[in-house]
Amino acid sequence: MKQRTFCFSILIVFLVLIPFGTANAQKVSRTSQFEPYWQINVNGGTSLFFGDLKQKSFWPATYSGHSEWRMGTGLMLTRQFSSFFGLRLQALYGQVSGISTSTNRFFQGNYLDFNLNGTFNLNTLIAGYNPERKLNVYLIAGVGLTNYNSDLYNLATASIIERRGYGYGHGLDKRTLEGIATGGVGLSYMINDKWSINFESVDHILNSDKMDMVVKNSKYDMYNYTSLGVSFKFGQRKHRIPTKEEVPLPKPFTPNPAVVTPATKENAAKTNETMPVQPPKADSTLETIKKVQVKQEQQKIKEPVRHILPVQPILEYRVQIRARYKKPVSLSYLSKHYHIPETSIRTDMNNGYYIYTVGSYDTYTQARTERDILRTQNGVTDAFVVLFKNGRRLEKLPK
Repeated sequence: MKQRTFCFSILIVFLVLIPFGTANAQKVSRTSQFEPYWQINVNGGTSLFFGDLKQKSFWPATYSGHSEWRMGTGLMLTRQFSSFFGLRLQALYGQVSGISTSTNRFFQGNYLDFNLNGTFNLNTLIAGYNPERKLNVYLIAGVGLTNYNSDLYNLATASIIERRGYGYGHGLDKRTLEGIATGGVGLSYMINDKWSINFESVDHILNSDKMDMVVKNSKYDMYNYTSLGVSFKFGQRKHRIPTKEEVPLPKPFTPNPAVVTPATKENAAKTNETMPVQPPKADSTLETIKKVQVKQEQQKIKEPVRHILPVQPILEYRVQIRARYKKPVSLSYLSKHYHIPETSIRTDMNNGYYIYTVGSYDTYTQARTERDILRTQNGVTDAFVVLFKNGRRLEKLPK
């Protein structure tokens, strides 16, 4: 009954943490360009037991050829939903050992541990999302199951006193099955866009006091796994790329200097006004009258009306290589990182973001070719085509 109550309690705590992480994930996502991704991690480190059979409170002890130092190794698959919250599944194998000279006992065992954890990035929570940040600190909390075998020995004679698991349990390979709660802290150092190094220390608390087969002081047995691992990021969604070819837009219209301006039009209107004709004098000859009539007929001929063409918007396709919220990225850094001449990188502002683009093209097809080159040859794996209108970045490409 006590075990069921414990398992139910840690499950409630875990279910409360997930909505908290999801709510913060939505809050952060509205102010960043973070894209969810998958990550796989391989790790290894120390596996230390804490329970009744423990010579020292915190530090592992060694006595008469027996040591509490043990090792473990693990594999993790993570889904990072936002820059703040991630959910991961871990498979862990390790060994444990404990010594007590006062009771003349020691034990040793091994376990297979499967746990589901949430990770909560403290840097993002405090300072906001920064894709250029190298070092991140995060909290870890979750639940799981452990399957273990353990032996209790007489410290002086090394004879077995009691065993747990080994074909008599209800877990994998008939091991003893116990529920666990996990909690700890981790550090992640970003090497590049794909690879990172992780250092973590996580406690695994069992829902019983039976792993070392001594029920005395500790209410729950526990082992700590402190590890160093390498992570690889994959499956990050690319920015939207049109699935069909857009109809190329006409080249931007360049106004002709010869086009009539409003001032010119006003002058032309003045020239089109009918000039008043003075009546011929009474003594005018017939020839003079004919000249006046011809002049009047010529003035009746209207000049062609010239229409003022509206100024067409200037449209251009570019390839975006990076964006950063509020804080600019050094052009020299982008040039060195992507092997692009610094003079070829253009900087614009859009909704609080510094936008960095390359090239200027009349059609999407031309820009797409440049995008593919940047992806394959320059390592800009998330480069994508954007459209600018009169120097301002549009949110979507035309359909």
